[in-house]
Amino acid sequence: MVRLVLLGIVVVVLVLIARAIFPEKSSAEQEPTEMVMDPNNGVYIPKSEAVKKSINGQDYYFSSEQSAAEFIHKQG
Repeated sequence: MVRLVLLGIVVVVLVLIARAIFPEKSSAEQEPTEMVMDPNNGVYIPKSEAVKKSINGQDYYFSSEQSAAEFIHKQG
């Protein structure tokens, strides 16, 4: 019985140490994802996943290469 109690205490201490070393980020602490709008179709996408094109010195973000090509074609 004493061994079982000691084992339980050791497990609890190890869990506390692990949490101190590897803290989890709560959802409130996570960085928000920046969203950008595709000017061709109005779809919002994460900036990190967007296709970036510089057109006439201005940066645009697209949901796909096809959407970028359609936008460029419409521009003339």
